[in-house]
Amino acid sequence: MGIVVFILWLVLAFVVANGAANRGRSFGGFLALSILFSPLIGAFILFVLGEKK
Repeated sequence: MGIVVFILWLVLAFVVANGAANRGRSFGGFLALSILFSPLIGAFILFVLGEKK
């Protein structure tokens, strides 16, 4: 069960990082943020920051 949670965590972290890259933000930065803290926190921060101009 633990490995499933770990894989899901990584997949969601990559989804958030890809969303960040599409909005002009750092892929690596948001990937690290999402892996270290939570993909939910990473997605929330990305939502608050919005698209880079």
